[in-house]
Amino acid sequence: MSTRTRASQLITFFFRSIFWSINILLAFYTLLAYWLLYTLSIEHWLAGMLMISIPVVWLINLAVLLVWAFTRPWRVWLSAIVVLIGVILFGKRTFSWHSPEPATTASVKLFNYNVQSFYVDNQFDRSKLIPQVVNAVDYVVNYDAPIKCLQELTTVQSIPAYDIKQRMLKAGYKYSVILNPTELDKESGNPAMAIYSKYPIIHSDRESFGPHNGILWANIKIGNDTIRVINVHLHSMGIRVGKVLKQQEIAGVKHETHGVLSALRTGFIERQWQVRHVERHIQESEFPVLVAGDFNDTPYSVVYERMRRTLPSSFEDKGHGFGFTYNRLPGYIRIDNQFHDPRLPVLNLETINTVRYSDHYPLAGTYALPGK
Repeated sequence: MSTRTRASQLITFFFRSIFWSINILLAFYTLLAYWLLYTLSIEHWLAGMLMISIPVVWLINLAVLLVWAFTRPWRVWLSAIVVLIGVILFGKRTFSWHSPEPATTASVKLFNYNVQSFYVDNQFDRSKLIPQVVNAVDYVVNYDAPIKCLQELTTVQSIPAYDIKQRMLKAGYKYSVILNPTELDKESGNPAMAIYSKYPIIHSDRESFGPHNGILWANIKIGNDTIRVINVHLHSMGIRVGKVLKQQEIAGVKHETHGVLSALRTGFIERQWQVRHVERHIQESEFPVLVAGDFNDTPYSVVYERMRRTLPSSFEDKGHGFGFTYNRLPGYIRIDNQFHDPRLPVLNLETINTVRYSDHYPLAGTYALPGK
């Protein structure tokens, strides 16, 4: 054997050994993330970072698996087992495919949408009729659902097409709960969150986490039944991947990346105490509960795991596909959800991803009423 051939073999062996070592570390990292999410034994924000990375490490494990398949097939087993464990533990929350059950007179539809201020968040937009804004408001007002949960809501009294208060009243939504109710009567108001209902609201309340975030709940009378609907908007994720990608210099990339990581850290901390308030409103209800909203966290987070331990996920029970709800980069995430009381079986949960008026997609869930 020539010296050159031997040197080549040694180099190949060295890099394969390094790659195998990385593979083992990746497997341990992935299993640690699984353990943290499955047990929720640690809810520190650093643990949260590991948990939400699960889809990314799945992709990395699959890439490693493909590399070994073409070089050392017997080493495929490690990444294959790690991914398989993840699919068994968390596949249901990742991908769902169910046939919708038909709605009946004994069911109710709940519509949930973060409307991103209808794009009227600057003075120019608030003073002119803009087709895109009109279309967005029209869609929300006219969508056929008797109960609607909205986040990031704005209104403009001087332009009838933007006047949410009057338009919802004319559409038959006589009952409502608003996070900032006095804003509805301002020239340009920021109600922020709302529950609108065609059915009577017999009792309601609100809890604010700030100008735009909070919890609304309403006990709604539907025929002989009463249910509680909770509208949730938790602290923002702070993911602004687009700003990072637009940077043309390393310094700008570092600055924006640091901002994203800092916002993620703050978001993890804020949402972990906020979700406990949601749990309290669920547990205190004497009526069956539906929860809908923008949770600003993925299915691999403390927030989602705590919610699904409190109420079943409508997506997992009757969703379709991946159910991605974020209409911006990175795009492939689901941060809007509905959860249902077992006494209100979900018949269908639709992610309406053809509607692009906002940076979120709307959700529509249909539920059977109690005792029907």
